Amino acid sequence: MGQLKRLFLVTLLLTFVAGLGAGSWVGSLLAAGEAAPPVDRRLQDFQKAFPDLSPTQVRELGAVLKRYDAEARRINRRTAEQARQIRELEETSVDRILGILTPAQREEYDRLRGRK
Repeated sequence: MGQLKRLFLVTLLLTFVAGLGAGSWVGSLLAAGEAAPPVDRRLQDFQKAFPDLSPTQVRELGAVLKRYDAEARRINRRTAEQARQIRELEETSVDRILGILTPAQREEYDRLRGRK
């Protein structure tokens, strides 16, 4: 296979995988808990889109998709943990701020935060 054709296919593949990744990430934000389609199904989608894939390409694509899934799960766990930490920090900070303010100021602070 010519180097230019190979470069084109790799670029196309990376674009496709990036699109899958972005779609998966946005989907996970919108519908927490929904899993991305299994690797086998995504690999079948590749095979439908590119019926001339060689067995080597299919095997390599499967490896890339599996690696992607593992990394995406790691990132989602980290992101969820960071979100939890930020919520805890916000709660702690609000408690500290309320401890500093007078009762009248607390009421105004709650109003400004949309709490009352």
